[in-house]
Amino acid sequence: MGEPNHEQAAAEITAVLQTAGYDCEPEDGPFNLSGVRGNKCVLVMCSDDLNGLQRFDMTPYTIMLGGSKVRCDKIIFTGNSYFQPKESTLWTKDQLLQNIALSAEARIYGLPFDIEATPSFAYPAGATPDISAVGYDLMLPIRITAKDAVRVAHQEGPTVLRMIPYWRYHYTSGGEATYKGKSVCFDAEGDGWINAVNGLEWEFEDDAIPVPGELPADADIVAPVTQKSEAKETVMAGLIKKLTRRVRIKTTAGDAIFAEEKEFRPTEDNIVVKVDKVYVPVWQVRGKRDIVEVNAFNGQELALPSDEGCEVF
Repeated sequence: MGEPNHEQAAAEITAVLQTAGYDCEPEDGPFNLSGVRGNKCVLVMCSDDLNGLQRFDMTPYTIMLGGSKVRCDKIIFTGNSYFQPKESTLWTKDQLLQNIALSAEARIYGLPFDIEATPSFAYPAGATPDISAVGYDLMLPIRITAKDAVRVAHQEGPTVLRMIPYWRYHYTSGGEATYKGKSVCFDAEGDGWINAVNGLEWEFEDDAIPVPGELPADADIVAPVTQKSEAKETVMAGLIKKLTRRVRIKTTAGDAIFAEEKEFRPTEDNIVVKVDKVYVPVWQVRGKRDIVEVNAFNGQELALPSDEGCEVF
């Protein structure tokens, strides 16, 4: 199958939006067209340029409608398998063809028709989407191109995209323990990441929010070595140790004062741990002298190979 014709795609999307009641206008850029209906505005971009797609996805656009400032919804159609939006609706080939068919049916038979223009991949900070119903993998978005990775690596050579598995966990704990009038609370909440290849724990930036999607077909998909159950056991053991408290307790009996140390230790019943597998994209640049790996999410060069105790963030 050939590359998509973006001008034709924009024309077809225009017909779809017009069927849904939008007044559409072609645009010179950076997006292809805009549509307005009542107090709603939608912008459409059809492109395979990764940098352009990312800029459009992350840029908020507003318009004055009815005397009020309205934030525009965004639709993206692309053949770039590396792109995963965060704040736009991604129309895949199948979704575009389905909307074309449904809108044509609506025009022919006079049926009601509308589109969904809410962000497909916009999630609250720290949240992990439920992908059980769609069967996608979780991954960090690929924001850095192979060309950018070569520039960061400071060497020319073939590039290979690698998807490194991590176990992303979120935990909550609660309850308390009491002894001789002393009590210790076990309330806590947090998250973390464990490299599923070497079992090492890493800290990730706050904007490292996983999104669901299909793993790139041409990528090197690295298989986990540490299993989910092992990661969960490691997290649980670490949390029990972290939340354990030693408290000095003093008691009196007449004129005598007695002191003892008591260890307050939570049990697994006090802690809930949720673990998800998330793939982190890494560009491997194979130069004449050595191999350099670049994080495809944030563009940082890795100090060590991604499957041997690497620094990802």
